Amino acid sequence: MNVLVLGGTGATGQWVVKDLLAHGHNVVALVRRMQTLARSTQTLARSTQALAQSAQGIVEQGQLTQIQGTALSLDETTLSEQIAKADAVISCLGHNLTLKGMYGAPQKLVTNSLQRIVNLTDPNRAQPLKIVLMNSSGVRNLDQPEPVSCGQHIVLGLLRVLIPPHRDNEHAANYLRTQCANLPHIQWVSVRPDSLINSDTVSHYELHPAPTRSAIFDAGKVSRINVANLMSRLVREEVLWETWRGKMPVVYGA
Repeated sequence: MNVLVLGGTGATGQWVVKDLLAHGHNVVALVRRMQTLARSTQTLARSTQALAQSAQGIVEQGQLTQIQGTALSLDETTLSEQIAKADAVISCLGHNLTLKGMYGAPQKLVTNSLQRIVNLTDPNRAQPLKIVLMNSSGVRNLDQPEPVSCGQHIVLGLLRVLIPPHRDNEHAANYLRTQCANLPHIQWVSVRPDSLINSDTVSHYELHPAPTRSAIFDAGKVSRINVANLMSRLVREEVLWETWRGKMPVVYGA
């Protein structure tokens, strides 16, 4: 498969790229800093050649191609070409946990990136484009009853007002849920992990259609490598994809 990864140099995105490459797939990663990802993935290619195309840097290394830029900064032609070649798009985008990252532009990084991907996808493509979004267990799926306590409702309301990244995550999930539901050329899954921790090995994890614990007052933990494994499996395992297509599974570490 050909998979376009957004946020490929992030803490979870790097694991996604590694997992896809390990299973023999072709990966195009949009990166802010060239060659960082190539070193971390330890691919088998012995040499790296830097090219220039449309004022954007491109590095090809085995089955991994890095393009310097983001879904918001790349020119329309370059991004459209990559989307046309892709079977799937995995978004691991997130805001840096700094004042500038949380309150600086773009405050709707995830939502606007998804919108641009969808808008540049050819409606007449041969197969639907699969989109996997990494979201948060604190984001509710409004298509099904997910009751929350009064205290959690208040806290989430405050987060929505005070913390732009949480608001962005909500908008991104709702964009897929409402605007992409009836697009025949787009299929999607929004993955909602619990609190993320680091680990070097894939372990057992659980998927649930809705939260089974409070994301605010009783949050559990799940490793980034497990979340990456799930997102990679979604695009390469058809049965798993059909199970969760158009849904928002919550991921818990067992």
